[in-house]
Amino acid sequence: MVGLTGISYKTSGVDVREQFSLSKEEIVPFSELLQKETDISDIVVLSTCNRTEIYFSQNKYDFQLAAKLVYKTLKHFKGIENKHWHSFYSYANDEAVRHLFNVASGIDSMVIGEDQIIGQIKDAYMYCTEAALTDAVLMRLFQKSFEAGKRVRTETKIKMGTTSISSAAVQKCSRLFENLSDKRVLLIGAGETGALVLQNFIKNGNPKVTVTNRTQEKAEKLAARHHCTLLPYDQVDNHLYLYDIVIVATGSPVPLVNRTMVEKSLTHRNGKNQVLVDISVPRNIEENIENMNAVELFTIDDLQEVVDTNMGKRKECIESANKIIDEIVDDFSEWMASRSLRPAIKAITYNLLKVTKDELSGYKGKSEETQLAINEFSNHLTQKYTRLFIKNLKEMTANGKRTDSLQLVNDLFNISEI
Repeated sequence: MVGLTGISYKTSGVDVREQFSLSKEEIVPFSELLQKETDISDIVVLSTCNRTEIYFSQNKYDFQLAAKLVYKTLKHFKGIENKHWHSFYSYANDEAVRHLFNVASGIDSMVIGEDQIIGQIKDAYMYCTEAALTDAVLMRLFQKSFEAGKRVRTETKIKMGTTSISSAAVQKCSRLFENLSDKRVLLIGAGETGALVLQNFIKNGNPKVTVTNRTQEKAEKLAARHHCTLLPYDQVDNHLYLYDIVIVATGSPVPLVNRTMVEKSLTHRNGKNQVLVDISVPRNIEENIENMNAVELFTIDDLQEVVDTNMGKRKECIESANKIIDEIVDDFSEWMASRSLRPAIKAITYNLLKVTKDELSGYKGKSEETQLAINEFSNHLTQKYTRLFIKNLKEMTANGKRTDSLQLVNDLFNISEI
């Protein structure tokens, strides 16, 4: 059974989502705890600024129990005591498959049709696969999700005018200032999201962006690529006051900009407002800054208004996208159903070969020519009836979907004894 337990921007605010966010370094320790407490060992963890979702493959528990166990283990791992089950959603089998395909296609994103999510899914899948956390079912599922994402983006117009959280952050700044070109910007974070923020500032005519990052080398490469100023990370505190806009986009588990830093910054700004935009999850700017004078703080959830602008055309593509996704969901469902036939097919083949072998033992002592003829005829007959049984099996069980019929076959061939 394929299952999914998750939380996203649709079900909770950033204050709750950030508590359940899993960094790459936490995935393996979490999987070890999950296996220890539930015996569920095959998972893919997708954790982004807008969602944390755990996809799993297991046959030990019924779906509702499995989903609740995954949620409880995640709470245990993160040390969360408050109850947040109402903010989580859980899907099984086709519903879980469809949800993943919607996510991969950008349909479930805050910004419909955005591209960044497909790269995040690929990274999550590759990391979990390399850590030996995925089985054949999850491997097949995620490969099909890449197919769904690619087809929706190439066969529909869902990317028409597509923006992203990164561009939404820049658009938000554009709405706050009449002219961005004379504003000084500090970008904290040189990862993929940070790079997209920088590119969008450049497109909006603002080359006055300074880049900093906890890992100096990454900041140097990004700054050099776009001919921007570089600020060593250990100098952020003393230079924060120089910037009209500060955007933080990192994977840090703790805030990088705190109230003390901002208070110090404001003493040097002569009453000029400072805009802080935090598009990190967990949040990287302390939330107690939002009530300070001369400061405007925006989190990723505050960008929804910008995202909703001009969204109509992309929403019109969802119907076409759903038809493509329906097709790929059916394809995966057929593959899953056919897997359930494998024990029966193995049993049919085993039993018929065993009968043939036992019967042939009674013909020993015949001439070599006679023995060869008997063997050839027996093997031909066995293969013919094996193919016939398997053909009828597939028809009778609708290729594995009719589990009641499949159970009769299992009982008939004593599969549990094979």
